Amino acid sequence: MEDESIFEQYKDAVDKSSIFSKTDIKGNITYVNDKFCEVSEYSREELLGRTHAIIKDPTAPKSVFKEIWRTISDGNIWNGVLKNIKKSGNAYYVNSTIYPIKDSSGKILEYISIRQDITELIKSQQLLEIYSTDTLTHLPNREKLNERLRSNDDELMAILLDIKDFTVINDLYGERIADEILLEASQRLKSYISNESVVLYKLDSDRYFILVDDKSLFSKYESLIEFALLSEDNFIINDIVVTFNISMACGSKDLLSKTSLALKEAKKTKHRYYIYNDSINTKEIHQLNLKRFNDFKDALINDRIEPFFQPIVDAKTEEVVKYEALARIRDADGNVIAVSDFLSIAEKSSFFENFTRQIIQKIFAVSKASNKEVTINLTYENINSHKLVTYIENRLKKHDGPTITFEMLESEEIRDYSVLEDFINMVKSYGALIAIDDFGTGYSNFTHLSKFRADFVKIDGSIIGNIQSDDNCRLILSILVDYAKRNNIKVIAEFVSDADIAKTVRDLGVDLLQGYHYGKAENAAFYNLTS
Repeated sequence: MEDESIFEQYKDAVDKSSIFSKTDIKGNITYVNDKFCEVSEYSREELLGRTHAIIKDPTAPKSVFKEIWRTISDGNIWNGVLKNIKKSGNAYYVNSTIYPIKDSSGKILEYISIRQDITELIKSQQLLEIYSTDTLTHLPNREKLNERLRSNDDELMAILLDIKDFTVINDLYGERIADEILLEASQRLKSYISNESVVLYKLDSDRYFILVDDKSLFSKYESLIEFALLSEDNFIINDIVVTFNISMACGSKDLLSKTSLALKEAKKTKHRYYIYNDSINTKEIHQLNLKRFNDFKDALINDRIEPFFQPIVDAKTEEVVKYEALARIRDADGNVIAVSDFLSIAEKSSFFENFTRQIIQKIFAVSKASNKEVTINLTYENINSHKLVTYIENRLKKHDGPTITFEMLESEEIRDYSVLEDFINMVKSYGALIAIDDFGTGYSNFTHLSKFRADFVKIDGSIIGNIQSDDNCRLILSILVDYAKRNNIKVIAEFVSDADIAKTVRDLGVDLLQGYHYGKAENAAFYNLTS
């Protein structure tokens, strides 16, 4: 009796956690559990007596199912990933294991299939693949390059190529011809790459990047630059002579910025080819950083730190429902300086936490005075500071105004997710909400989304900005919206710059809209948030 009880518990565990079915030796379904019906959207009555062809993906190769039947009819176990189709026509993915059940003589009596729904994992992988590939040339893009460079400690050669006067070509011949040139240029560049240690990337607009990670090939590619890539005869496309400005750098770190600086120097000195050296970027960058630091420190001392606010509207009604607060400083002449211009300098200074406290204090005050919901941006470094988290908790305790949302960016900077989880638990205990910024980028993914316990996801602006012209961007957004809705997360589209983009993202199911179409970031008085 005890053995039967244990067996029933095992069966119940499988039944509740897996998609389970049985068939006879001809493949006719004789049993399905509740989860099979739930996921497939078919009733038990619709499934019994049918074969699994009822959920089969019609685009799957027949050879896949022939292999399954050959394996299991020989008495062996088959395991693999299958794409199935629900009754509604939507696809889902399962990791499926099919077991032949035999009698004591080895004769097959029936087959049982145990599956796990891995749709979200597959969609996440598809999303990352789409996002890391250039939509025109299908080459790996900047996101894929950054991923490769982030994990690098080896000596590499980097070659950056920029099509000379590409904007002139685009204006003279039109977008279609310009795209043909980009495609043909990518094919010709690929023809020079025959080693798996060399990868060609397509960066923004008209730029290509070649990464060589085998030192024995460095001299070969130096020669390639001089005798092939700089030759105008090799790049006559549609009777148009295509020439490249080229830069090269070697090392293990900062290769993208080094080649960019060298390319800038090539254009400035009117050379088509420039090799990076350390003297390029020292004096100019030091002077700029010093000015930014002084502007930041002076603004902090003289109380010229100011939150600006950008409206976020309901997608259906287009009424403002909240504002995102964005840090600004004013220089001594009253000019407004955006956070992106000084944040990297400010974060390294001992004043940064004081700056963050001041801006948070002012945002809370505006929210209370205006009775408007606001969103506050925080970095991982902010929430990793015990003093600043304690300060935020004290502000939340005293705050008797509208709901505060804390917006964070998922990135490689997050070294300890327990710090993140502790912060989220704390602010949610005071009724605050959580938003994830730039979701849909290469680093962000569904796997970590549960750790944020997000109430909102804000879709990366590069997706929204290209939503009208890029099918992949629409696919990415539809995947994100589908996932978010099934997890009770509201979706915000930023960079909504006109009515056409607003309509497109609204039709794709986005909940909230933000962008210049509804208002730029302005001071509190501009939006009447001061009283």
